[in-house]
Amino acid sequence: MSTPSPSPTTQTQVVSISLESALDCAARQLQSGLLSVTELDSSVKEKVSKFNASTCGYEETYTAELDRLTASLSASAHTIESKARALLLRADALAKSISPSIDVSVDLRAQAKALTTELLRLHKQTDVDAQELRRIALLADRRLRTGRDFEEMTERRFESSPWEVDQIGGSIVVLLSDVYSVIRELETKSEGRQEDKEWVAPTSFERVTTKYWVSDEHLYEVLLSSVQDLPLLVYGKKGGRILNQKEVRSTDSSLANGALWTSFVTSISSVYFDSNDMSMYSERLKRSEGAQLFRIRWYGSKPRGEKNVFLELKTHHEKWIGDKSVKERCAIQEKDVSQLLDFKSGVWDEARAYAMVQKANPSEDEKSMQKLAILLLKMRATIVKFKLTACVRTKYTRVALQSSSSNACRLTFDRDLMVINERGAAPSSSNSWCLEDHDTLSQHDIVKIPYNVYEVKIAGEDGKPNFVTELEDSRAIVEAKKFSKFLSGASLFNAGKVETLPWWSDEEAFAPLYNGPSYPATATAQDLVITPSLIQCSRDENASTLSGSSRDSIERPLVQHSRDYLQRQLNGSYTSVDDSDTLDSSVKRSIMNQSLPTTTMTTMTTTSVSNTGQSGKKRRGNLVSMRRRSASMILKEDRISSKSKPIASKQRLRVEPKSHFANERTFIQWISAALLFITFSQLLYILGSSNPAIEGQTAIAGTWMIAMSLFIAVYALVIYYRRVYLMQNGKPYGYADFFGPGLLTFAVISGVALILAFSGEFRFGTTSTLIPMSGQCMKRSLSGVPVMELQPSGALVDEKEGLLLVPSLNHIVAFEAALPLEGKNDQQAHIVATVPGANMEALEQVGNYIYALSEGTDKKSEIIALEWIDSSLDGVFGGATSRRLQESHRWEISLQGVEGMALVPEGQLGEGSAAKLLVAGLLIEPTTKGLVEVLSIDAFDQDSFDFTQTKLDNTSKVNKKVVAKGLKDEKVGSMQFFEGRLYVLFDNERVVRVFDPKTGLIVQELMLPIAEAGAEHEWEGMRLQRINNGTSSGLRGAIESRVVLHLALDSPAQIWSLSLQQEEGRWIMPQCAGV
Repeated sequence: MSTPSPSPTTQTQVVSISLESALDCAARQLQSGLLSVTELDSSVKEKVSKFNASTCGYEETYTAELDRLTASLSASAHTIESKARALLLRADALAKSISPSIDVSVDLRAQAKALTTELLRLHKQTDVDAQELRRIALLADRRLRTGRDFEEMTERRFESSPWEVDQIGGSIVVLLSDVYSVIRELETKSEGRQEDKEWVAPTSFERVTTKYWVSDEHLYEVLLSSVQDLPLLVYGKKGGRILNQKEVRSTDSSLANGALWTSFVTSISSVYFDSNDMSMYSERLKRSEGAQLFRIRWYGSKPRGEKNVFLELKTHHEKWIGDKSVKERCAIQEKDVSQLLDFKSGVWDEARAYAMVQKANPSEDEKSMQKLAILLLKMRATIVKFKLTACVRTKYTRVALQSSSSNACRLTFDRDLMVINERGAAPSSSNSWCLEDHDTLSQHDIVKIPYNVYEVKIAGEDGKPNFVTELEDSRAIVEAKKFSKFLSGASLFNAGKVETLPWWSDEEAFAPLYNGPSYPATATAQDLVITPSLIQCSRDENASTLSGSSRDSIERPLVQHSRDYLQRQLNGSYTSVDDSDTLDSSVKRSIMNQSLPTTTMTTMTTTSVSNTGQSGKKRRGNLVSMRRRSASMILKEDRISSKSKPIASKQRLRVEPKSHFANERTFIQWISAALLFITFSQLLYILGSSNPAIEGQTAIAGTWMIAMSLFIAVYALVIYYRRVYLMQNGKPYGYADFFGPGLLTFAVISGVALILAFSGEFRFGTTSTLIPMSGQCMKRSLSGVPVMELQPSGALVDEKEGLLLVPSLNHIVAFEAALPLEGKNDQQAHIVATVPGANMEALEQVGNYIYALSEGTDKKSEIIALEWIDSSLDGVFGGATSRRLQESHRWEISLQGVEGMALVPEGQLGEGSAAKLLVAGLLIEPTTKGLVEVLSIDAFDQDSFDFTQTKLDNTSKVNKKVVAKGLKDEKVGSMQFFEGRLYVLFDNERVVRVFDPKTGLIVQELMLPIAEAGAEHEWEGMRLQRINNGTSSGLRGAIESRVVLHLALDSPAQIWSLSLQQEEGRWIMPQCAGV
């Protein structure tokens, strides 16, 4: 369960009124002690010292309040940590001393949840108090202006505990992770399971990854919610535990100074490669089929010499290809990378690649080594083909959460994510393939991404955890679809080369990085120097990871105007004091000049970002990072504005081959309509030629229909090519056709009107003997499916899903089960499965699977196993969740001409008989009359369906002479086992035979109705269903029920549901059936 955010109404603990009163007093004292203008020949230093002396009282008051708050927050932080330690020790004791119970786990979870709430409330309180102290410090600096920098003093204090939330927050996250691990151990033991395993990274797996953005404000809320479900992942640890008893009891253990960010994170660096024209960037942004991405990755500090680095090649595949997107990985020694990247390093063959990977992977077997060598050659070919060079580096610290016993779910936090321009400067060494740690870069070549990245990786078809959904609903995390670190860095540093920016470049937090600073037309040079740049703001947040002179070069430049900027950002409720009311100009100038820097260009080395996340104690808030600027960051000239670049859509239009096929099918359907009009026109001409009295009228009507058919054909051609253009250019709009349906409707109505006007009365009738009758004979509506493509060939009632499933060629169409009422018979049908290459003739439910019988064209047939999956949240029947059938497996069988299938339970074909699946088909046998088709019913044991096999052999056969005795045509259309009886439908005989499977005797023959003249032998599917009405009758309160017979007509496509009556153990058709 997600942890609720602390209340937004947290009140500050700062005694603001007392501090502001002391500040007023100091300001008045300062103003009363000012010197006159005639005394300006005195030393400026003496004046400044007098001003400082006049504010000593206020500084003592302010410092005392800061010390009081520091002590209060420190006490609260240590109290929470002590509670967490005590809770972990108690949980360990309970796990060892008592039998596991649910009540103990619930109690421990409640206490852990309470600690989580306390920690988040403390973080909120710390933030509120810090903001208030910043406001007062800014106010003091503005009103006193003595060179005593209260803001700088405050920020220096904020670098240490308890103001630095990582120090206490990280430790408590580690403690609570262990607490929840103990709780999960108790729960698994109470269920009789054991999960104390050491986690081992899998060699291959398939995962569905969802990426989210997390701001620093919500970081701990998300972390604390995550550890409730999954523990922190540490290599070599068992059961999800991190700390031992000694470390928990000791205050000098690794928990000190924010253990999470100092001991349990992984620093990851990746150098991405691209061509000079950024071709890989363009293809990855468009997610084109076959788009590749090449990078070199390492963990921790940069390897050198014989240390390994990891080469990774990602290849994107569209879904319609059938292949999944892959990431291939190969390790080589760092000293061999330059040789790999050298375009002129000679001929590369498998032997050379084998030798290179063998040095880096000596423990791999021969087969694995061969694969790695082939992969390395593939990477080399990609490098040479695209002339790849180092383009951008990403660096971040990663915290991972995952169960030690399962790879089903993995959570990762990527914090302090920075992108570095590898092309910002040439490497200092000619042998280096990327920038070295000591190389110098301008600050604008290092950008910090404004969000942390939270990734949820789910294996298989499992859904994401509930707490992730709750975090989404609370907006603590924001989904970032297809967010890419490489695309971010490449587009930021190569704005002049890329044609399109990623969609997130237009997001509020990213827009300043891409758009650059904006200034009014009247801005002066001085304004440009002192105006804060939001790009620099995002980069200055890297101050937590900088060291030595590099960090000082970012933080030292302070100018008075930047304070005014921060005051506007803070929106503090205080009164500004005009400069002329406090200090004369010379004194003000001398004080300001004490802080002005003389540096005109600030640089930093890659070493300064080599330990990202390792010094969380120096992390700053957003406001102070906005305050520290470098003039060079604003006046840089090599930054190309990205404002005019087009931005990729968040949901890219995927154009698959089937889209073009659909366009062609639509065109053909329009042409079919035009041909239908031509056919009618010819009939009218024939009618007129046979009856001279109406020849003129039929000629007018026929000519009109020919004209309409030509117009429809031309219109269809225009629409076809228009949609081709839209798809080729990736346009996500313009496909709707508002004019065409109206045109076709007008043509039909006008044609019918002309026929009625000129040709007299026409009589329309049917020869069907089946009459729709409410509650007895219901003809199903086929709305929602293409009727002309429908060819029903079977029926199955899925009681669990409440659906009547009808196979039709390679589709399965779903209707509402049971007997629909008159007013509800217009419920739309919908396709729940499309099986490529199948021609499904029958369906049967076997356990959790739906088996489909597919008729082959090469003297062989198939049985296809399908299973239900959630597809979308669209309502189908009464708002129910939409579900679809997905293919799981196929078995090939030798029987050809298959039509019917039935599952007979165990013991129903005789005492001790196994459960069998009966399949009816036709075999071609030579006779004296030539080749003829004869019935064959194969039986397959249910246990013989092995999902690791692709072929299936029958275990026995049913005596076809017993089944088809006395019939002229043995063709079986459908079969079903229902309530102890085997039902076999002979479509060409229009009869259903009911057998006792244990004796083989025919219990009843049921004649089928005629749905439509000429379609007497087209019944291809049947299914009996017993429906309980839910009402009781009789002395014993028996539940009333009735049996419904569902029939599927092949051509023309019709689905009927008939209510059967039973008399003396025999089924009776309703009167509306006409039999």
